[in-house]
Amino acid sequence: MNEANESPRLAALSMGASIPQAGFSGVVHSIFRSALNLRLQNEEGLLTLVAAGEADLPQGIRVDTPAGFTFEQFKVGELVLCDAEYLRLDSLTVDLRGVPHWKCDLPSLKADMTNPSVRQAWETVWQALNKRQQAAGADIIAQDLIHPTNGASNRISQRAGDALRKLLHSARRHDPTDMETPLRFLIGLGSGLTPSGDDLLVGFLAGLWCGIHKSDERKAFIDTLAQAISHLSTRTNDISRTYLIHAARGQVSSRLANLAGSICTADSSDRLLPGFESAAQTGHSSGMDAVTGLLLGLDV
Repeated sequence: MNEANESPRLAALSMGASIPQAGFSGVVHSIFRSALNLRLQNEEGLLTLVAAGEADLPQGIRVDTPAGFTFEQFKVGELVLCDAEYLRLDSLTVDLRGVPHWKCDLPSLKADMTNPSVRQAWETVWQALNKRQQAAGADIIAQDLIHPTNGASNRISQRAGDALRKLLHSARRHDPTDMETPLRFLIGLGSGLTPSGDDLLVGFLAGLWCGIHKSDERKAFIDTLAQAISHLSTRTNDISRTYLIHAARGQVSSRLANLAGSICTADSSDRLLPGFESAAQTGHSSGMDAVTGLLLGLDV
């Protein structure tokens, strides 16, 4: 190709561990200012290009975008081709050479909620979360899910609370026999690109993965739960389903993983709270819902 006719080239900053290594082809699925979702041929879920300031994702390629850059210049259905070195769209080439691979390792955190310092870190985030949710007038208030008050909850909160309390009961007993009913209530519950029920489950899975340690019983329960969620994920939209599929494999965004790490290592509040804010501010309420699920999963 003539150099003068080449599309603009940007460097990739990081690549999620779930990105196919042998190259792929696909089309643009959906477009946002700071993200571009791609549907690949013969692959489950979506792949996402994200701007430099966004979180790392298991299915994401974070791109060194200049100030003012927007993905809104692209078109749904546009062809995407990728080999080991470059990802190409009609008007953009992303250089993948030498890009570092990103992967979170939640089981390595070995969450110990009997440790007083870790429990205090959890409490600090729990209090900050509820305060933020109440100030925002969010549909989901974490404390209402566990301790519902008469007439205080909306329909989404009531349904999510009923389902989550059943799921928590199963998780504490490591009993997977009665999980499908609450999962059917949660998956797809709510509106938006990632419904609240899905975000709660993404966080809940992350919290459970943090506490596996070397327990075969815990691992067996999480494997069964993950399999059920993956199977039922077709009940929600493509974007949200992608996050559920990866969370079922123990892979979540860097913001949620970093917050989990701060809690499990009992970071001081001057480090813990900025990490909470970073995770909670994702989307309109998605971040807060995912943090709610994370804290409940850790508490198990």
